[in-house]
Amino acid sequence: MKMHINIQLKENRWLLIAIVIGSFFNSFMSSSLNIAMPVIDNEYHVGIAKVAWISESFLLASAVGLMLAGWLADQIGRRKTFLVGNLIFGFISLFIYFVPGFYPAVILRFIQGLGSALIMASAPALIASAFDPSRRGFVLGIQTTFTYVGLSLAPLLGGALTQIFGWRSLFLFNFIFGLAALAIMFFGVKNEWKARERNKFDFGGYAIFLVAIVALVLALDWMNKFSIIMLILSIITGYIFIRFELKKEKPFISIAFLKSNKYFTNSNFAALINYATTFAISYVLSLYLQNVRGMTPVGAGLILCFQPLMMALFSAYAGHLSDKHNPGKIASYGMAMIAFALFVIGIFLSENLPLPIIALLLAFLGFGFALFSSPNTNAVMSSADAGSYGFASAFLAFNRLFGQFISMALASAFILLSNHSHLGAIPEHALLMASKMIFVFFGLFSCLGVDLSYQRIRMKK
Repeated sequence: MKMHINIQLKENRWLLIAIVIGSFFNSFMSSSLNIAMPVIDNEYHVGIAKVAWISESFLLASAVGLMLAGWLADQIGRRKTFLVGNLIFGFISLFIYFVPGFYPAVILRFIQGLGSALIMASAPALIASAFDPSRRGFVLGIQTTFTYVGLSLAPLLGGALTQIFGWRSLFLFNFIFGLAALAIMFFGVKNEWKARERNKFDFGGYAIFLVAIVALVLALDWMNKFSIIMLILSIITGYIFIRFELKKEKPFISIAFLKSNKYFTNSNFAALINYATTFAISYVLSLYLQNVRGMTPVGAGLILCFQPLMMALFSAYAGHLSDKHNPGKIASYGMAMIAFALFVIGIFLSENLPLPIIALLLAFLGFGFALFSSPNTNAVMSSADAGSYGFASAFLAFNRLFGQFISMALASAFILLSNHSHLGAIPEHALLMASKMIFVFFGLFSCLGVDLSYQRIRMKK
């Protein structure tokens, strides 16, 4: 078996290298921008709620584009989809480096998010297609490891680039990695993988889905005076979408499949909750460390890198464990550790909490995240058939990304409770209290995810 996986790794080495590079720069970009947010706000002076749209526009575009990207991966080919995604992501990074102005940057980040959707929908699907199912968790663990290497380096390297060369240098850095992944996949991988069956895309269902999601996103924008109207619109269109999809022979999202395959459904919703309670951690602690503790971006990055460093160290091993044991059980233990760490940080965070304690808690949280992430991805991909790998990969990525958007929206909401919209105007004690409330709330929310995740243990894939 060991020889078999070594042969597979050798045969697909360029495929795996391209995927891990794509995973690296995708995660590096998201996390490094969180570190740079105070600096970006100092340049644009648009306020903390608005400046968050540099991240949120990217997440929104990725989320709404993922299901279409998953269909494209299954129909036109997962390799082609990956190539186009890297092309868009890389060159938009170059455009952002040169284009001035806040609103052009937000628009370009939205387009970049569409490219990211193509990458995220195709990468796990490529791994599931090219590697044996008995070792899928191990290879997914390798991909996840490099995702977290990007997250590990982002606070330190991203902070250094921001401090020395300015925040736009982050995009030039990502342009180089985008070109590398594009070249390796184009020249090094000649095989193509796609579904055997040709399916028409449900554009009607997709249109209703877009309205529901965009309305929900606008409802979560706490400075939008039409938030209540948008929430009602989202609920109504969400109901219409479910009724519409139940009547379709080839639906955009099969509601019947989600109801019948509860293992798949619980795994995806556990991912949504997990990312909703963890993604904004670096954003919130970056504000806390730089504005309450007076640290530089590099200093804050040194503290924040402990969480993704633990993810990078243990993700491959967690994926290996999920090949031998119930991945739902391993993921549940990881999520329970995350909930515990969030509660402890929320309770004990203060103006003088020793920095080594913060680093230790982040390391503990990172270990829990490692136990959750690659086993949960393995659980999702193993509960889907080969012709639906693009859909399964896209649906998981959608839940992950929408969870990230919810996380940023909730964090912004708690900060806005201080009645200040500009970062520099928030008193230190108000920012500290907002940070504590965010972590306690995230800990409570995470308990729901633990329950969803644990229910899978008694289910069959």
